[in-house]
Amino acid sequence: MTLSGYTAVVALATLEGGLVALPRADALAPLKTLRSPAWAALLPGSIVAGTFVPLAMPSMAFGLVVLAGVLTPALAAIAILEVVRGPRTALVLVASALAIMAALISGWEGQISAAALTALGCLALGTALARLIPSRWFVLGVIGMCLADVALLASGVGHSAATLMASATADVHGPVFSQADIGRVSTDYPDLVLAAVLGGFLAGRHRQLLAAMLVTTIGAAYGLLLLPLEHLLPATVPIGLTLLLLEGAANRRALRTRWLSRARTSDPASALRSAG
Repeated sequence: MTLSGYTAVVALATLEGGLVALPRADALAPLKTLRSPAWAALLPGSIVAGTFVPLAMPSMAFGLVVLAGVLTPALAAIAILEVVRGPRTALVLVASALAIMAALISGWEGQISAAALTALGCLALGTALARLIPSRWFVLGVIGMCLADVALLASGVGHSAATLMASATADVHGPVFSQADIGRVSTDYPDLVLAAVLGGFLAGRHRQLLAAMLVTTIGAAYGLLLLPLEHLLPATVPIGLTLLLLEGAANRRALRTRWLSRARTSDPASALRSAG
């Protein structure tokens, strides 16, 4: 039994929303001592490198799939122990069950389990990047990654790289951790990492759960509207839109607060009432 494309789109959008909601405020905090603007370049750089390296060296496509298969379980363990909010024992049991199901069960149950483990690996990586990127450079890094994703797919280069990676994953027997596959719909590793980067950046802030709901809602609507086209889509777009909406709302609140403060200061009657 397989899931319909529409159900798969909603499931993957929910998975990305979960990556935004899961990081706790103090996750991987020691990495803040290594902050540098240079880390922001890794976000668009990962899309560019992940596209052109396999095209330049086709043998690297299979190597990247194998590398993801080796590193993702270790990164998922880090996510469970150091990133995800909740009781450690219960989380370890859930992760163990997911690993067993991904390895032993075929069909959509096994796909969802493998996708969840892949997402946990991306959660550790994305949260680490969020700790390493200074706040003032964060928006530039995320939007730069979204623009690179859109440009590469629009030029057709991204499609060629995706075809090459799909061919490489077809040679793997067992669960694949280089992307999240549910039904006939898939989300690539960098897209999941970007959702986790947003979650790590907002961890502990009042906007974190709102961002998670926006990523899920926008991602599901975006995927459902464009699913009939059956084209490869830049999955970073819903995450970039969510960040722009949140930053726009925050900037409007800040401007309104400054305007009200200036209005009170310039109003003599208001000043007298305050003094009285």
